[in-house]
This record gives sequence, C-alpha cells and structure tokens, in this order.
Amino acid sequence: MSGAFCPGCFEKQQRIDRLEEENQRLKQQLRYRQRQAEEGFFGSATPSAKIPLKPNTSEERRCSPGGLKPGHPGHGRQSISPQQADRVEDVPVASRCPQCNHLLENKGWRRRSVIDCQPLRAQRIVYRLEKKYCPHCGHSLQAQPPAVLPKHLLSNQLITRIVILHYRDGLPLGTVCEQLGVALGTVIQMLHRLATLFQAILPRLIQQYRLSPVRHADETGWRTDGRSGYAWLFATPTLSLFLFRSSRSATRAKLARAPRAGSAPDCAATVRRLLCGGPRRSFR
Repeated sequence: MSGAFCPGCFEKQQRIDRLEEENQRLKQQLRYRQRQAEEGFFGSATPSAKIPLKPNTSEERRCSPGGLKPGHPGHGRQSISPQQADRVEDVPVASRCPQCNHLLENKGWRRRSVIDCQPLRAQRIVYRLEKKYCPHCGHSLQAQPPAVLPKHLLSNQLITRIVILHYRDGLPLGTVCEQLGVALGTVIQMLHRLATLFQAILPRLIQQYRLSPVRHADETGWRTDGRSGYAWLFATPTLSLFLFRSSRSATRAKLARAPRAGSAPDCAATVRRLLCGGPRRSFR
C-alpha cells in the first residue's frame, strides 16, 4: 500500500534540508573565524608578528595599581655630581634683562645633569714619522704609523667601524660615509682592497665547511646593481659562507661538494644532490 504524496510536505522537507545544510556551513565558518581570531590567520603556523593581541585585563586586575607598594625606596633619575661628570660646562646668561634692559645681578648656579654623545666623525691625523740613519752599516730606519695597513689612508679602527655599520647593521654606504665624513669612493676602494686581503682565507673556510659533520645550504633571489641574481648560504653550527652568483644551477654551488654525507640541506633538489649525493651522482 503506497502512501499519498503531499507536495506541500515535500517542499517543506526540502526547505528543512537546505536550512540544515546552511546551518552546518555557517557553524563551520563561525568556528573558523573564532580560531582565526584566537590563533591568527594561519592558525598554529601564524608568525609571532601576526598573532592577534591578547585579550584585555580582567576587571579585578585592572583595578590594582602597578608597581611596588607606597613607601618603598625610590629608583628615580639620579643627578650627576661634578666628580662623576666627564666635563663641566658653564652656560652664561645675558648681562641685561630681556624685559626691561636693566643690569642683572648674580644669583649663583644651578646644576643640570645631561647625558650626551659626540657625533661619530672621522679624525684627520698627520703622523710625523721619525727617520734615522746608521752611520756604521748605512741602514735607514723609519717609524711606522700605529694600526694602519701599508699604503692605506683609513686606519684599522675606522675600517672596522665601516664594515660593522654597513655589513652587520645594514646601513647604506652613503649614510655611513655621511656620518663619518669620509668620501664614498675612498670607502669603496678600501673595501675592494680589503676583499683582496681576505681572499686567501676563503679556501680555508670552505675546507672547514666541507669537513663539518652537519652542513646546510640554501639560496634566495638577490639583486645586485639592478641585475637579478642569487645569494647562496653554506652554513655549519659555527660558520656561515655567502656566495653571490648569477644563477641557481648546481654548477654554481661547487662549494657544497663534501667528502662525505651527513647534512641537513634545504628541500631544493640542487642543494640536496650537492650535499647528500644522489643515486646517480656522488662526489668523492
């Protein structure tokens, strides 16, 4: 026996099914939005800089004042005594009153403590190198300037400061030269000569990298003088080598050829072949 068909009940059931599906979809979106608001846009993989701010402080904690209890010894700003100061400067006042132009009378001095720094500027020094002559053997001697490489205009201390400001702190060479008062061409020429002096150390560092039991290599895009290129990083727990090349091919990364395996490379196929060795190619 077949039941009677009711068009109204059928349409009502279809509407109920659609509403149930929409309700389930909205619940899923609500759960996603709540998790996104709590953990960030990428969930548990959200970087720390993208994590939303923590919730506001509770009402109980909000009413309690911060800091130590009243009556504790203060740790405010301390004045600097003349014995502690590097120098004491007198700042005079005008001799006449700016209001009525009458002569002013002396009321003493008031100390004002200030912590300041001198601008970092290069000093121009002229060394008078003494020369002597041995009348017995005819040998001539001349004193050498302290902490200066042969035929270099910049001292070792100034070179170190430029290298730290530019390569470690990331300041542009133009800004460094402006701060120090040194010509840009002089600094660039000095860096080229410095690279020549350290060129002999690179093979030793490469050998030290190859002998390390754990090695890592990676590459990323790098533009030099407006031209596209790649920067290669070869690192161990105690050493980091950077090479700048115009290509990311395996022939550009010959530095990673090691006498043995045991590395933790990046997922790039080129780096993996070079460091670990593949089934068709290995380096000995």
